Amino acid sequence: MTKILDLDVPHAYRNRPHHVGGRFRSPPGGHHDGRHSSEMAKVLWELFRHGNDPVRGAHDHCLQRDAAMAELAAAQAEQSLTWLGQSCFYLRLGDQRILTDPFLGERASPLQFSGPRRLVPAPLQIEDLDVDVIVMSHNHYDHFDAPTLARVKNKENVPVVTTLGLRADFIRLGYRKIVELDWYQTCRIHGVHYTALPAYHFSGRSLWDADQTLWASFAIEGGGVKCFFAGDTGYGDEFKRIGELTGPYDIALVPIGAYAPREVFAGVHASPEEAVSMGKDLKAARLVGMHWGTVRLTTEPFWEPRDRFLAPGSGPQRRVMKIGETRAISSL
Repeated sequence: MTKILDLDVPHAYRNRPHHVGGRFRSPPGGHHDGRHSSEMAKVLWELFRHGNDPVRGAHDHCLQRDAAMAELAAAQAEQSLTWLGQSCFYLRLGDQRILTDPFLGERASPLQFSGPRRLVPAPLQIEDLDVDVIVMSHNHYDHFDAPTLARVKNKENVPVVTTLGLRADFIRLGYRKIVELDWYQTCRIHGVHYTALPAYHFSGRSLWDADQTLWASFAIEGGGVKCFFAGDTGYGDEFKRIGELTGPYDIALVPIGAYAPREVFAGVHASPEEAVSMGKDLKAARLVGMHWGTVRLTTEPFWEPRDRFLAPGSGPQRRVMKIGETRAISSL
């Protein structure tokens, strides 16, 4: 049984203020959540009409399968990071191979014939990856992809580090080693420390289960590397607290897409500039942009997240990877 410990956090979090009437809520200090405004209907209509339209040049930021496999094999002995699209990373720390928010399917949807479709194919499939631990930030379809999770090799022996309320979903998929964490709780598996941290977001896989399971960001530390994985989040004051309590970080994986229009999504998705501010607050040396260029969930132009994130300015070193690309962490 994996031991779960509470971090020494300010008194307010010891009282679990994000637990409210059987549901969860984001921490204070974020933007207004405008998803229930009249503007949301316009966004949904626009995505229904054009959300799966092809994007000129989109394949240029995705490696072909042979190249992706070659880079993965070449980094076997290194601390390395492979981006597989959206918030899905294959992270090697020490001798551990960690998969975050697995999404390698064709659609981010409960339906395989409808809903947001990948604009570029996944160059690697789950069968190509040996996985020691899965980290799951929340249950949205572009993060918790059940068809991908169902095909993980030896899944009954793969530990899952996730948030409160998701145990039953993993059991249904055949997993047996599930650790649920609340914010500011930590555990250690095979020499790697995993700490669940707050995020500004929401959860749900249907119209009837809104916010009944928790969402989180994570600190992952092992092999001499400390990594922050944001999962999916807006920007707010809590990241300064996270940086003070758990920083600094060698690398932070931060979301840079799915932010427009701001009057709708500012409360739950950071803009590229806010992702940089998040990295500063976390005291991260290097940032890697994620949660963009994979499926179209909002209305900003396809390449805009990358261009704004990489625009000259102060702050941590920034990089955007190609889907399927593997980099040694030391070279990021």
